[in-house]
Formats: sequence, C-alpha cells, structure tokens
Amino acid sequence: MSEEKPRRGLSLTRRRGNRGGPVVTGRGAIASLLLNPPPARLACPLCGEMVPRFSVNQHMDNECVLQGSGTSTETAGEDGCMDSAAPPEGESHSTDLSTSPYFTNHAPLTADTGDSRVQGKVVRTIGLGSLASRLSRRYLNSPGNTSMASLEVKPQSNESSQVGGSTGESNAKQWPLTGGTKPGDGITASGGVSDIGRGDESSQLDLAGKKVTVEPLQLRKRKTERLSNQDSSPATDIDASKRVRCEEESRKGVNVTLSSVISQAASQANTINKETVLLVEGADNIRAGTWGSISVNSTEEAASVHYRVTESVGVRTKTTKTGSNLCEKVVTALPRRPYYLSNFLMVLETVMENEDDRLLFNQEDLAVVHAFQQLSVEGQMLYVRLFQRKLHWLRVNKLDYAEIASDLSPVVQELTTTGFLQRESELMELEEVLDLLPAPELKSLAKTFHLGGLSAQKQQLVEGLLRLGRQRSLFAKGASTGTVILKRAKNLAGQCVRVHKGPRAVFSRLLLLFSLTDSLDDEEVGSGGQSQLYTILLVNSGQLVFPSYTIQRKAKVFQDRDELIRYEAAMHALQEVVAAMQTGNWQEALSLYTTAKEAWQEQRATCNLRHQEALPLFLRCFTGGWTYTRILSRGVEILQRLRRYEAIEQLKSLLTQSVYCVDSRGRWWDRLALNLQQHLKRTEQAINAIRDGLSDPLVRTGHRLSLYQRAVRMRESPSCKMFRLLLRNLPAVLVQDVPHVTIRGQLFPHVGGTGKSVFLMTAEEGVDTGNRENGHATVMCSVEELALAHYRRLGFDQGIHGEGSTFSTLFGLLLWDIVFMEGIPDVFRNPYQTCPLDLHTDCFYENRKGMLELRVQLLQEATEETLCSLLAEAWHSHEGRVCALVSWERFSSLEQAQSLVSCLGGPFLAGLVQRMAKDYRHCRGGLPDLVVWSTQSCKYKLVEVKGPNDRLSQKQQIWLGELHKLGADVEVCHVTDIGARGKCD
Repeated sequence: MSEEKPRRGLSLTRRRGNRGGPVVTGRGAIASLLLNPPPARLACPLCGEMVPRFSVNQHMDNECVLQGSGTSTETAGEDGCMDSAAPPEGESHSTDLSTSPYFTNHAPLTADTGDSRVQGKVVRTIGLGSLASRLSRRYLNSPGNTSMASLEVKPQSNESSQVGGSTGESNAKQWPLTGGTKPGDGITASGGVSDIGRGDESSQLDLAGKKVTVEPLQLRKRKTERLSNQDSSPATDIDASKRVRCEEESRKGVNVTLSSVISQAASQANTINKETVLLVEGADNIRAGTWGSISVNSTEEAASVHYRVTESVGVRTKTTKTGSNLCEKVVTALPRRPYYLSNFLMVLETVMENEDDRLLFNQEDLAVVHAFQQLSVEGQMLYVRLFQRKLHWLRVNKLDYAEIASDLSPVVQELTTTGFLQRESELMELEEVLDLLPAPELKSLAKTFHLGGLSAQKQQLVEGLLRLGRQRSLFAKGASTGTVILKRAKNLAGQCVRVHKGPRAVFSRLLLLFSLTDSLDDEEVGSGGQSQLYTILLVNSGQLVFPSYTIQRKAKVFQDRDELIRYEAAMHALQEVVAAMQTGNWQEALSLYTTAKEAWQEQRATCNLRHQEALPLFLRCFTGGWTYTRILSRGVEILQRLRRYEAIEQLKSLLTQSVYCVDSRGRWWDRLALNLQQHLKRTEQAINAIRDGLSDPLVRTGHRLSLYQRAVRMRESPSCKMFRLLLRNLPAVLVQDVPHVTIRGQLFPHVGGTGKSVFLMTAEEGVDTGNRENGHATVMCSVEELALAHYRRLGFDQGIHGEGSTFSTLFGLLLWDIVFMEGIPDVFRNPYQTCPLDLHTDCFYENRKGMLELRVQLLQEATEETLCSLLAEAWHSHEGRVCALVSWERFSSLEQAQSLVSCLGGPFLAGLVQRMAKDYRHCRGGLPDLVVWSTQSCKYKLVEVKGPNDRLSQKQQIWLGELHKLGADVEVCHVTDIGARGKCD
C-alpha cells in the first residue's frame, strides 16, 4: 500500500489529530482562504524580481534577467577557448558584493582557485508546480516532497577535450566550479523548475557563460532513482531549512570520505545529486533544502574526495592540481545561521575587536565566550533564544523551536554539560517551581493538601501553598511541609532549565558595551538584548537606515572590569526602582532606593571617582555615579509619596554636587522651594532656596521662570509681609505676553471628567472626508483639530499639529550636515545612533560653534529660493534615515515643507535655529501646538491651543515670548464649551 501523501491546504487553522498530522477543518479553511487571499505578486525564483502571481512562468521563460539577454554570451575561438570568459593571466578580478555599511570584516564567499578568481554568480532552481501549496511550510517539511531541485555537474566530453588540445589544463584552472572542465561543457541543474521545461526536452539557461540545463520533472525523477541505486556512499540528511556554503578544508565540520565512489570514477561522470539545487559562489544568506544522496565520480585518477557536510549557507568548490594530474574536490558545508544568531555573534566579534572593550573582560569571561563559540550551531541557536527570554525557569517539554530541532533534548544536554544552562536539580525555591505549573496541575497539587476549590485562581493556589510550605510538618522530624510540596511540584514540572547567571552576565555586559548609548532599555523588560538584536536585523534587512557618520572613539568610559560591573549593577538597580514606582509599590521602591543609596555611599568612600569627573558631560552619563544620582533623584519622589519630608535633606544633598545630572538642578531647586514653603512652612529657607536657584547658571528656561514666579507670589502674599525685604533684589525673569483668542465648540460629555477634552464638530468644518453625502455628519475631535478648522475658515489653507516636532524637523534638516559632522571625538560610538551624544548638552554648540555661526548667518541672509534649495538638498540626501531630530511624516511632502519655510523667512529660522542649538535639552519642549499658514498670502500663525481648565506652562510662556521677539505672529487659542461664560472672539 502506497504511503499517504501529506495534505496540503491554504488554511492556517490546524488541529492535531490522533495520527499526529495536521488536520484542516472545513470552516477554518474557508475562513482562512477568504480572510487571507494569496499575494498578487511573487518573487522570481531566479532573479528575485517581483512579478504578477500568474505570470511567473512567462517571466522566467521570456523576461528573466538571469535567463536571457541579461548575461554575457561567450563564443569559442579557433583554439577552443572562450574569448570573453578567460581573462589574461596576471589580471586581477574582483566582484563587487554588497556588504553591511558598518561591518566589513565578514569576507564574502569566494572560489579558492589557483589564480584566485572570484565568481559571484548564483544558480538557483525551485520547483513551482502548485505554487501556493509548494510555498507552504508544511509542504516543504513533508518527507514525501521531492519537488525541490537537484544539481548535476556534467563531465568534460571527449569531443570538447579534443578541441581544447593543450589549452585544457589552463581552462581547468580558470573554471574550478566544474571540476576542471571547460566553460563550454556547462552545468546541468536537474530537477526543480517543472514549469520552465514542460516538454520532454530540457531547456537551457545561459548564466555568464555557464549553460544551465533544466530538465523536465519525469526525466529528473528517473535520473534520481537511477543514481540513488548506483550510489553506495552514505547519505547525509540535513534539515530542509539549512543552507549550503563552501569553504576551505581548514574550517570545522564532519568529514565523510567517499572512497567507494572513487573506485567507479573511470566509468562514470562527475555528478552531485542532491534534493536541493543551489550553486553559489560569492553569495550569502540563500536558502537551500536538504542533501539527499551525494555521489562524486571523476574521469581523472583521483587520490581522495573529502566531503564535509553540515548545515550550510553556500557552496564553494576547490580544485588543486598535483604532480600526477590528480584532481581533489572539496565540497564544504557550513552551518546556516539564523538572523538572531548571526547578529549575536556579530555583537561578540565587534566588542572583542576593540582593544579597550576587550580589556574589560578577564580570562574567565573570555573562556565563556570561547566556550560559546565552540558549541554546535543548534546549541548556539537555542542559547540565544533562551538568553533573550526573561530569566526564569522553563520546562523542557514546553520548549518549541522547530527551526532548531524537533527534539531539543540533545541540545539541552549539550548546554547543560558546558555550563550554560542549569537543570532542575538546582531548582530549590518553592515559589519558582509553583510558577512553572499551569492552573490544572496546581489544582491537583493543592487538592492533595486539601487546599483551594474549583473556582480558585492560580495566584490564590500559589499563595496558599506558600503559606502551607512555611509550616512545620508534624510527621517528618526536622522537615518542613515546604520540602514535601517542593518535591511533588518538581515531579509534576519534570525536566526544567534556566540560563546560568554567570555566562548570562558576561553576554549582558557585551551587549551593554555594544549599545552603550541605549542605556539597557531592553533589559528593563528582561529581554536580554532583544532590542539591540532586533535593531541589527532591521538594519541588515534594509528596513532601518541610520545616518552616515564617522565613529571616533577616544576616551575610555570604563577604566577596568570592576567599574563596568559597578555601572551594570547601578543600571539594574535603577530599573528595579523605576519598575516598583510604575506598579505603585512604594514600600518596595523605598527599600530599593535605600539599598542603592548605601551602595553609592560605599563606592564614594572606597573608589576613586576622578576618572568619571574628568569625562565629558555627554559621556559622564554612562558612569555609575550618574546612575546612582538618578536613583537618588527618584528617591525624592518616593519619599514625597510616602509623606516623608526628609526628602528635603536628599534634595539638599543632591544640590551640593555639580558633577552628575546637572540638567536636573532646576527641578531640584524648584522642588526644594516648594517643600520648604508649602509643606514645612519654612518661608525664610524657601526664599534662600529661590535666591540660590536663580543664581545657579545651570538652572535654565522653565524652572528659572518658575522660581521667579514663586518669589513674586510670595511677595504679594499677605502672609509673607515680614519677608518682603528678602524678596526685593532677586534676579528678574520677564516674559512678554502674547495675544489670546477664544473659540467655542460643543464639548462631548464623557464619563469620569478626566483626560483630554473631546469636542464635536460637523465633518464639513474639518478635513474633507471624500464623501459628500456625509458632509453634515458630526465627528469627535480634539481641541487642536477644532482650532485647525477655525483657522482654516480664516483663510489659512495649510496647518500642522506637530508641537515641537515641526520645529525640530526644520532644525534637523537645515543643520543635518553640522549635526553629523566629522572631527568631534566620542560623540558617535556605535553605528546605531540617531543623534550625537552631545546633542542635549552645552557641548553641542561649543563643539560646532564656528559652523553653526556660519549657518545662522547664511539663514539670516537667505532668500526663499536659497531656503528651499537647502531644505531640498537635505531632504533628497537623507530622506527616510532615522534621526532623533527629524519626523519624516510631519510634512506630507517636500513641497509642503518648502512652502512653510518660505512663509517663515530666513531671519526667523536663523533665530530659531540658534536658540535651539545653544540649549536643545531645555528648548525642545514648550513650542506652540499649531503652525498654520496661507500659501497665497504667505502669512502664518504659531498657535498654542488650550482647552477648558488648561493653562500655559512656564516653558510655553518663555517660547511664546521668544517667538514673538523673533517677529512671528503668535497667539494663544482658548477653546471653551458653548455654554461656558466668557467672551468669544
């Protein structure tokens, strides 16, 4: 009885039956077909071009670049040599391969020949058949699938060997891929593209002089059966998701010597029969299927044929001539690495290549890295997968990584033996074991101890078992009930593993050094570097492009390994405090803050911190002192939440130093004055705090104005009459008031009364919906959208609600070349930065002062044409690149941005750019919500919109005054309810 073929369907809805195969339900298949239609365009299997779904065969027959006129044609001369194929001896050849713009130390695959010729061509045939089903993962993984192509390298015929004469030996060196044959003999790829050669005759492709014959499916099957019967060599099977790469013999692998095949070399042709057709030279990341049977026969007298077959990413052959005209063929297979493993290894290599970073690891750390590199590919893949997960115990039977192996037990055993994983024998915490168990197993365990009920939740069961575990057993002398529960819970959990903390800490520090500027954001959720690895994946796939700049590392952030470990510990402490505050667990946050404070005091007493103080300000934020200062600043909020006003002492302690977190000094002075005046009623101390804060040069913009306004209120307050003499000679901070207008709208009543106000307006007042029948429909909108509709009726046909992003985008586009200029050390330390490190410090302006002054002068004198050309040049050169300053979606097009800068004018843009460049850290907030302008009259307005019960902040007041000084038409638009009191403009 013939073996039943696996079912194939378009539905993704499956259920596992008793026989273990996927069973497609009827309703699920229909729903999946309707909801998930097949793609309209598919990639050509040969050239990769996207073509219509039902025109793939026509494209490959008539239009494919790799099949027709896209390749050079070679003709044989009188001496039998190819005129265009064989270059003159001594002439160098190179292939321009695309590599990563940031990492070029991964050399492309090349064919290792006598004259070092580099081939960069790809021959790839894929059986189409029913394309929808053959692209299915289930179909590709089914054991009965034989539609994947196979590769056959044909020998040199007698006729061709006689034509070449004495030139055959030189041609054998020049064409190593065919094992010493001439280019005219061709390469036959049998199997796979059944839709290309549909007749009984085989069709041929000409790729750079190599004729590739694609044979019909029936003929290919017959050849496969005949060759498999003749082949006596052991078959090597590799997972269908692997790729094949050829490398030199010195690389590691599994060597299989096919001596039995060599004895038949005199009578048979050179053949390599595989279930996957893939022939690659100088190519990477090309998928291949499995190796079926491999048979190699040489027409020459061969000494040995060595095959090394493992997982692979490409194919490369090596041909060498010996004294007795022997030919040795080496086909090497390398492990195919998935993206997450390749990126992980790239991070390790990049960090270890830098001498300063490498010195931060001792011999034990380097031994861990070396041990990881010695793991099998499956072991490396599984470890990276587990490393990216949270640091918890995991049940082995719940691990499902089909791309690694169907049975992960050998891989888990390898990682356990090498010390990368811990086993269940080291699991001794009852709470961790209970967290592993699902609710049904927890209920059965609790039932044995007469706990819980049918409606008990998992957390209730865990808490009940933990309370019971803390009791002493009455039947076992010296043993607690927790020991009994732990033993039974571990029996239910079965085999468990957890990533070992020691090696994990080493790799965490490697990732920390690689992306130091990211400040371990991914570690906040315990993802083990997922953010960095995902960023690398997006960059390598072309979905994310960073700006171009030069990395120039000069300063050493960490002096030794201990300092790096202290910084890592401080970062983890900060993340724990932040997590506790976000969940509202203020008591736990207080405990964590106290522990971190003690650790920082100990470090200040025992460690030399002069190196940290000598670093530039933009690098000082990557030190332990800066991180612990951030924790202490968070501690002020924790103490205030708990109504413990010793927070004042903490604020005073923070203000006594001016090395760490200097950009927070304005907030500290403002909070200290508030606590002293309102909570502790120490008016005189509050006035002294205000005076000191206004005299502090590091207190900027909004906080400075807040301190002055507090002093003014105290001076006008009757309760502070006795302190008016102390409030006289304070430094004044004045802001210019701007016009205010009021518009009315219908307020949408929403439950709760909190959050942003929502208004109602007719659709004809807002943006055109494209449906005239709904012109009088009522829609909900924000206060900004209601204001935009109001100004549209006033003749401003263009408007953007972007707040600060509108102005920061113009700032970034007009200064792009200066922001990312070369020659400034340490502002760019890795390839994945969206801005220089000194952008938010005073160093940004000082490091670029000359260039910024020239650009400001240019903008001051620029005409509309000059402004538009400057904007267009930056837009076309850098569009789409990730930049912290630029929001590419803020403007609908370049023309809209150009129309805005034409209205704003050069003098206004020059003043705006100069102010933002001098102190971007404190000037990025407080800018107006709306920018509206008229393309006909070239008039514009900068509008700050305020809803009901909303008022201007200090930063907004300062910016409105500054913009008014620059000549901008600025106003504040108040939006009120229709029934509210007040005058409407």
